[in-house]
Amino acid sequence: MATAPDNKNVPHSHRLPTTHREVQRTFTKLSRQSLVSLAQQWLSKKNRDFCKPYLLSDRNDAEDEDDEEIYEPAQSYEELQETYRELATRKGGRREVLDRILEGDWRTGISMYQLATAEIQYLLDHPNALRWTAKRLTKIANVRSAVTDMEVTNDSDHLPRFQAQTFMSNLARELTPLMKAHYLMTRIKTSPMTILRVYIHDSPYSTESSLAADTSSTDSAKAVFFVWPNGSPFVYSSLATLTGQVVGDDGRHLRDMVQQAIPKAFSRPSARYQLTSTNFTTKSLDALLTYRGPGKSNAATGGWSIFQDHSFSQNALDFITTQRGDGRDKVGAEKNTSNGVTKPGPGRPKRVAESTETPEAKRRKAVAAGRFGTSAQADDGQGLERFEVRIDDSFPSAEGRETVEGDTSNLEARTNTKTKKGRPSLLDRTAEDLEQIQSEEGWVPNVRVSFQGTHVFAGIRQLVEEGLVDGEKMPGWMTGEAGVTIGAVKEGRIRSKGGVPGI
Repeated sequence: MATAPDNKNVPHSHRLPTTHREVQRTFTKLSRQSLVSLAQQWLSKKNRDFCKPYLLSDRNDAEDEDDEEIYEPAQSYEELQETYRELATRKGGRREVLDRILEGDWRTGISMYQLATAEIQYLLDHPNALRWTAKRLTKIANVRSAVTDMEVTNDSDHLPRFQAQTFMSNLARELTPLMKAHYLMTRIKTSPMTILRVYIHDSPYSTESSLAADTSSTDSAKAVFFVWPNGSPFVYSSLATLTGQVVGDDGRHLRDMVQQAIPKAFSRPSARYQLTSTNFTTKSLDALLTYRGPGKSNAATGGWSIFQDHSFSQNALDFITTQRGDGRDKVGAEKNTSNGVTKPGPGRPKRVAESTETPEAKRRKAVAAGRFGTSAQADDGQGLERFEVRIDDSFPSAEGRETVEGDTSNLEARTNTKTKKGRPSLLDRTAEDLEQIQSEEGWVPNVRVSFQGTHVFAGIRQLVEEGLVDGEKMPGWMTGEAGVTIGAVKEGRIRSKGGVPGI
C-alpha cells in the first residue's frame, strides 16, 4: 500500500538503522566518556519514551534460538544504568562502549533524539569543529517606530520574548510546507547559550522508511545548528558537515530556508524582525561569545577591551580615584624602603631576577598593550583564524607627475579579464561600489589583504612586540577593534554600510 505525503514533522521516536551513514558518521567521532554520558542520559526516566533500548522482554521466539548474540539483553532499565555506571568508572577503549550501544543495547535502531543529542555532544566536545556565521536579529522599521537597532532603543521589549514551545511551533509552521524536519532545542548548562538543531529531511514523507533511505550524495548536509547567546540579539548558524567536506548548493539552500524562517517565527503582528549580516565568521564558539555574545554588541574590542572586561578594580572613567590609588601605592612603596635598601624580612632574602629585556623591547610591549588591551592573547582561546580586508583608498600619485590614463585603463582591463573560479567573494565590488569609485579622483586598485592563522590578532600583536610592525602607526583595524572578520578599509577605518561595519 502506497504511503501518501503527510503534513507532519519527524518525531523524536523515529529510528534510523545502526548502519545508517549519519549514525556511523556521528557516533564514531565521540569519545568513550561522551558515549557513556549519552547512554546514561538516554536511560533517564524523562527520555525513555523516545530512547527505548532493547531489553529481554523485547526478544521474540525467533530470536530465542539465536545463540550468536554478543551482548545479552538487559532485563530492566536499572540494570542498564548500573552497567553504564560501571563502564564510566572502568578504564577502556572507545570501541567497547560504541559496540555495546550499536550492536547491543540499541541494536534495533537509533532514534532521532539520540542522533541529535550525539551531534550536540560532539559540538560541545569540539567547539572549533564547525564554521559559524553571526547574524543580528533586528526589528523591521514601520510607520510607528523607525528604530531598527534594538540595542539603542529605550523600548522595554526591544528583544522578542523567547518562549521555546511557541517559537518551535511557529518555526515548524513556516517550514513544514517546504520540507520535513526534526527539531531539538536544548539549553547548555556550561555555556551561556541555547542550541537549536534542525535535521532536514528533504522528502514529502516523514516515516521511518523514508528516513532510513540513505542518500548517495556526499555533500548533502543534513543538520543545521543555530545558537542563541543569552541576552544577546545575535544568532549563530552553521552546517553540520564533515571536516574538510565541501558543502553543496543544495545544503546551503536548505540552510538559508531555515535561516529565513527564524525571524518569522519570532515576529508577531505588532513587531516584525529580520536577520542582518554582521560580517563575522569564525570556527571558534568562544570567539563568537567574546565578539558577539552577551553585552558584546558595540565592537568594544582591541584597545577598548579594557572597558568591557572590567580590567580595572574600580570605574575605568573615574581617573581621580585611579590617581589617588596610585599615590597610596607610591607611599606604601616608600615605607617599605629606607635609603633605597629593602628592609629584611624573616628568612633569607630572595634575589631579584635581573630582566634581560632591553628598554626598547619594554617600550614595544607597552605600545602593544595600549593598542590591543587585554585582547589578542595567544592563550585566551578566542582566536580568529581568518581576517580579510579590501583597500578602497586611491593609489597615491607622485607630486608633479601626471597620471597616465592609458596605463590605468590597461590595468583595469587586465583585472576584469581574469577568470575567477569557485564561489564569488564577499569582497567583490558591487555596481554601487564601482560607481562610487569612478566618481572619485585617482585610480583605486583592487587590493586585498588576508591574514590567516590559528589566532590572527595574537600574531599581529606578537609582530608589534618584536618590532616587525610599528604599533604606533598601525591602523586600528589591525587590532580587531572593528569586531569583523571581513571588511573594506578607507582612510584607515573599516567602512560601514547601513550602520553595520564591514563591507
